[in-house]
Amino acid sequence: MRIGVVSNAYHPDIGGVETHVRRLCAGLAATGDEVEVLTQRLDRSTRTVDGVLVRAFPLTVAARDYRVSLPLWRWLRDSAQEYDVLHAHSYHALASLGATLGRHRTPLVFTPHYHGTGHTRMRAILHPIYRPLGRRIMNRAGRVVCVTGAERDLVLRDFPEVAGRVVVIPNGTDPRPLVPGRPGGVRGILCSGRLEHYKRVDRVIRAMAALGPAYRLDVVGDGPARPVLRHLAARLGVSGRVVFHGRVDDAALAGCLARAAVVVSASAHEAFGMTVADALAAGIPTVASAIPAHRELAALAGSSAWLRLVDPEDEAALVTAVRAAAAAGRSATAAPLPTWDDVVAATREVYSAVTGMPVPPTGVGAGGR
Repeated sequence: MRIGVVSNAYHPDIGGVETHVRRLCAGLAATGDEVEVLTQRLDRSTRTVDGVLVRAFPLTVAARDYRVSLPLWRWLRDSAQEYDVLHAHSYHALASLGATLGRHRTPLVFTPHYHGTGHTRMRAILHPIYRPLGRRIMNRAGRVVCVTGAERDLVLRDFPEVAGRVVVIPNGTDPRPLVPGRPGGVRGILCSGRLEHYKRVDRVIRAMAALGPAYRLDVVGDGPARPVLRHLAARLGVSGRVVFHGRVDDAALAGCLARAAVVVSASAHEAFGMTVADALAAGIPTVASAIPAHRELAALAGSSAWLRLVDPEDEAALVTAVRAAAAAGRSATAAPLPTWDDVVAATREVYSAVTGMPVPPTGVGAGGR
């Protein structure tokens, strides 16, 4: 099967959607499917990543929140028929709109990664104004893939007409080495993800003052909130115990996970919560905001996983939960969460449903790899 995957950004850009798309595409390519990622960057380029052809089209508008590539839209309008199926990602990015252009009849699958609102005051104001365009993508899609039941409920709240076409496929987890036991010396806390204000990393930094010198915070990722967070750490006198790593590769992230005694996600909005899932899969005690997506992850992980859901606005509760997590130590058993192989298999079944093409056995897809 020849699959065109439309994404606002792609590796080496880092974020939850970017990670989802990269893992999915690499898995699809490994089964033998012919996968092309259609994305946008400052300059035009064509490269191969994980066996996936990545076509990057130059940006027409390079604004951080409203990036648009008219060359990408033109490619989708003129070349969509070259693919057996198009799979567009992210309601909150304009790239997905390009998959609806032209009169092509290529089946479309849409994974919205939907939060139900914008994450800045301006984006929240524009969100209902954008909805008619968002509805165009939803209505054009043969299937709408949500990563949690919580995301599905938000989608159906705002787009009830897609009820018969929504499926839930939870994100996968990456296999991580299990290192059971309690850490000695400094206890590492890890926050990982794009540094946006809604991720509420500032709440974790504020908690560092109360946690004291036995704790160190590793912040992995980059984004517009980084300067504010660095200033906050300095103002609170904890900058010596808060390390901003910026964007890191997979090996460096694995190293941060290996050192972590606790993983914390204080995010106010998530469609899934990949940081939490990867931590639980590695047996790391985790503290997370009590949002619907994290509650659903807790149910998926089961009672064997050490996961405490708290309100990050309650500093005392956050501090208490982090201390309890650090004292608990790592588990010798991974949480029973879906893998990326599970995600790939379920997604290929969706492609089969919208195209009418049977799913070929693993390793015997289009291209014969």
